Amino acid sequence: MERLEITKKIQEDNKPVYFAKENFNDWLTLPDGLGDVKENAIKYALKTKKKWLSLARNNALNEYITSVDIALINGHYYKITGLIRKGLWEKDLLPKPATLTVCVYSLDQSAYDELISTLYPISLKNRSQENVLACYKRLGLTFSSNRLKHGYITEAINIALRGEPRALQDKRSLRNEINIDSAIEIFKNELILLDKINPDVKLFSTGIVAAALLMLSIEPQTIEFFTRLNNLQGETKNERNDPVESLLRIIESMKKKAASEGKFQVELCAKTIRAIQAWNTGADNEKYWLKRLTSADFLPDIRKMKSIKDIHDIKDL
Repeated sequence: MERLEITKKIQEDNKPVYFAKENFNDWLTLPDGLGDVKENAIKYALKTKKKWLSLARNNALNEYITSVDIALINGHYYKITGLIRKGLWEKDLLPKPATLTVCVYSLDQSAYDELISTLYPISLKNRSQENVLACYKRLGLTFSSNRLKHGYITEAINIALRGEPRALQDKRSLRNEINIDSAIEIFKNELILLDKINPDVKLFSTGIVAAALLMLSIEPQTIEFFTRLNNLQGETKNERNDPVESLLRIIESMKKKAASEGKFQVELCAKTIRAIQAWNTGADNEKYWLKRLTSADFLPDIRKMKSIKDIHDIKDL
């Protein structure tokens, strides 16, 4: 990689950035950093084909089109930008340049991960799923339910352990990312128990799964609540709903909102835990029959779960 003259002063001052000319084929061989970025970049690139082809017609924009950013992490280079164009170049939808102008940033792994998760959020999601599936295999976990076997449980685990999905956690929490392998091992028994009832994908969204992991850790017998929820076995009496029916109505109402957003999933987790609290009082108790299902403060439940599992002082859980 040939550094440009304009970078000499920058490097003399030990700045963590420099510019260089890079052979196009050499750049192609640099790892993307995330295994699924290439696939997603190509899919996205195909959607923006007209935009990039239009830019390519203007020779004055050639330098812009052939400029990319890369990261230097522990002596290794990784692509940051250019992944969308890479998809077009590999599909011969844009003419391949002989060289690229690259801006090289010296980053630590956490900064790089944060940057990539912002630029390619779908990629991070898929990477999380791949990590979960790999962990299933290592632990010998074989799930039969569609809800669990595909590995989409990372955000549920974040809520169960931290009270919020990753995107809503403060910077102090993110400095100690959840070790997904350890977390799955910690919740292994709860996942197996939940899988046995074949949870309906349409009912068991992230917030419900988070509540299940949390409450089954504390009170395994609450699987009866989740079984009745899964079987749509709610009841109404004297214009009041039992905890299962109350939660089913909340789930139905949230389908009309942007319920995939993190804040709604936290709310759904909180309401699920409130429903379980009412369920535990018993059908003969007036608190069992509800006019309105409110949200519970479930941080004490997280602390209780961590105490039971003896993980309270483990920073990456």
